[in-house]
Amino acid sequence: MKLTNLTTGLLSILLLGFIGCDLGEDDPIETPPTEEGVLVINEFLASNDAGHSDEEGGFDDWVELYNGTSEAIDIGGMYFTDDPEDTEPNLIPMTNSDLTTIAAGGYLILWCDKEPEQGILHINTKLSSGGESVVLIDSDGLTVIDTYTFDAQEADVSIGRTPDGGETWTAFSTPTPGASNN
Repeated sequence: MKLTNLTTGLLSILLLGFIGCDLGEDDPIETPPTEEGVLVINEFLASNDAGHSDEEGGFDDWVELYNGTSEAIDIGGMYFTDDPEDTEPNLIPMTNSDLTTIAAGGYLILWCDKEPEQGILHINTKLSSGGESVVLIDSDGLTVIDTYTFDAQEADVSIGRTPDGGETWTAFSTPTPGASNN
């Protein structure tokens, strides 16, 4: 049987592809892990005297969450508290996923104003400007997604991660709720 150059070339490509296949666990070639972000507490303001106001016009404490993943995340059913030892953290309602879903690469503000009647993003706690913690807990009520403990805060100066979702926390004299930390 006579093989043409095209047929020989195709067979060579198929053979090389087969040789490069993963044939078992002893394959010495490792695929590098995919770098993907996480859901984090990205910025917060524990002493909001005249900074960013909520939809009611109140200058309340707030916490910004950042979704560093490639998928939208609904935080409805998760919990938030200002005390790592809290046995009854605040449940984020599951009644409106349009309001509690954070787009991939997006931000969401939780208002810490003890006024849950103002909406599902208003948590029944206030942050202490004297220092405490911010804690986001998964829907199982046990798994801490993210936490940060802070010292005394200055009025209208937020604390946030740089870059967004990063490990370094920085004070911002110009807070950036709902936007990238500069």
